[in-house]
Amino acid sequence: MDSLLSSLEFTSALQLLLNTFLVTHLSEHHSVCVIRGHQDDIRLNFSRPTVNLLVDASSSLDTFSYHLVQAIDVGCEGFVLTESTLFPFLDTFRSAHEAASFRASNKRIIAVTPLEPTERHRLINHETMGVIYNILFLVTNATERTIELYSTEIFFAEPKATLVELVRLDSFIIEESFSPPNVSGYSPVKSTNLRGQRLRLSTLPYPPFSVVKEVPLGTGNARSVRPSNYSYQADGTELLMFLEFCYRYNCTLEIEVFPEGAWGSVYPNGSTDGLVGSIIDRQADVTVAAVYRWYNWYNHVWHSAYTGRSKVSLFVPRPRLLPHWQTPFLAFPLSLWFMVCVSFCAGTTAVFITERFRQRIRHPDGSRQRYRLLDAIFFMVSLYVEQSAPLHNDLIAGTILLSFLLFGGFMVGNSYAGALSSVMTVPRYEKSIDTRADFLAAGMKFIGSTPVWIYTLSLSVQPEIVKLRNSYEVYDIQTISKFVHTRHDLGYIHERMQYGSFCLESFIDLYGSRHLQPLKQEVFWEISITACSKTWPMIALYDDLVLRVQQTGIFRYWEQGSTFRTMGQEIQRNLADARVHDFDNDPVKLEMAHFLGVFFILFVGQILATIIFIVELLVYRRQRNRENKLLKLTK
Repeated sequence: MDSLLSSLEFTSALQLLLNTFLVTHLSEHHSVCVIRGHQDDIRLNFSRPTVNLLVDASSSLDTFSYHLVQAIDVGCEGFVLTESTLFPFLDTFRSAHEAASFRASNKRIIAVTPLEPTERHRLINHETMGVIYNILFLVTNATERTIELYSTEIFFAEPKATLVELVRLDSFIIEESFSPPNVSGYSPVKSTNLRGQRLRLSTLPYPPFSVVKEVPLGTGNARSVRPSNYSYQADGTELLMFLEFCYRYNCTLEIEVFPEGAWGSVYPNGSTDGLVGSIIDRQADVTVAAVYRWYNWYNHVWHSAYTGRSKVSLFVPRPRLLPHWQTPFLAFPLSLWFMVCVSFCAGTTAVFITERFRQRIRHPDGSRQRYRLLDAIFFMVSLYVEQSAPLHNDLIAGTILLSFLLFGGFMVGNSYAGALSSVMTVPRYEKSIDTRADFLAAGMKFIGSTPVWIYTLSLSVQPEIVKLRNSYEVYDIQTISKFVHTRHDLGYIHERMQYGSFCLESFIDLYGSRHLQPLKQEVFWEISITACSKTWPMIALYDDLVLRVQQTGIFRYWEQGSTFRTMGQEIQRNLADARVHDFDNDPVKLEMAHFLGVFFILFVGQILATIIFIVELLVYRRQRNRENKLLKLTK
């Protein structure tokens, strides 16, 4: 009976101490999940919502994981574990949180367990302990009537190991009338010193967001995730963020570099590749390289606070100088040429009809040669080129017609002469493509090195965006590099950072910067984030740093400095000024090239006249031969 009372007193004291820790350390959370076996007796007096998860000792890990995912998705951020559920919880911690939709940055765990020596060894060598920071162990010893309080310390050990140690914080002896002490000083929250822990980061070459160069071993500012005989020199706005993070919190940055454009995808069959694949396969804790909030990544990663706002637009060919042979035709736009042709035809018809009726009135006997349509055409041509043209004025109708035709021809001729002089002295260029509508009207396609560029547009229903999205094509970097030099009918997708710097893939070289220009209108805009593992424990510290960097303006300094160091200024300046100084519009001296159009018309006219003259000679000779044959037959 005494031992029974003693056991009840110990259990009651344990419950009291546990409730005290819950109130102190878990009260801020949305809800607490108590995971215990059927044989465990844990009673909580806790005001916050509590989820009780009873686990049968014979249950499989799949069943345990299924229930844990459900508990996480209802908002559990704090967990209370017992001896029978501690290791199943650790075994399924990462997979359950990766499968769950709910994300919490400050998970806190309290485990009540005797923690025998064999269990301690298994605990500190468990891979999940490397991603659990805020955990308290209430180690019970009913025989000695003590409860010991333990936490963990995680630190880095060479060459590439994460070590976990149990740290004893305090112990309590359970006596009669036990009252819980003040436990506010036993917070499991770790200090900002991460003791050199590994921070595995995956990225790809994408200046000025991320640039990684190999340097001799021991001379860079980052290490390679994989064993290698070199170090990395990391630069770029997002990598500078992590270098600052590791400097502040004493962690070791390790980088894995993927090929250019390998952001990766999650395919319907569940396979992955690229940057997102490194997160899903647990090969990296975070990934950066202008990662957006892509919907098909969201279920697999955790989005950090935004690191910047990016504008996505297109590089299109700059308008080229129009060929000089078009000079005579550039004086009027197409619509005006059409009206000139209509007025010419109307004038020709009026002159022809007027002259025919005049001949019927003045010469009813037909003594004069009939007025031909060709005569009316040459009459109108003479007026339009401001030359004299004969027209009888013995009829009032003819006089009125002549007056108006002379005025119209004078206006057309002088207008053309003035416009032609302007065209010949001020260079003319092709129509500039300035907006999305201009791009679509030109019937062009835009290309990129990866399909991730249009993930943001995948769910859009705007007709213009849908048409633009359907015109996107993917090519490898080498092919796009050739297109930049040889094709004039393509647009090239690009990104512009928050403070105006252009993010360029390697196919935009110096030649491309001189022959391409950005649209005046963005195609869409996106928020850049860092994609993290759902169980990365440093997310709260990282988000805090990101917001501090943004609000102090340091990010602008990093962006401009990274752009200058990694890309230089010439390409950036060429692209930024592509529309500031669009073209050289200063008047130019007349050159022989300006008269190519005139010579073109002259030579075409001479060739046509020669061909027609030869045809007429052949037709005339044929007619003469036929007439001669008929004369011989009549004789």
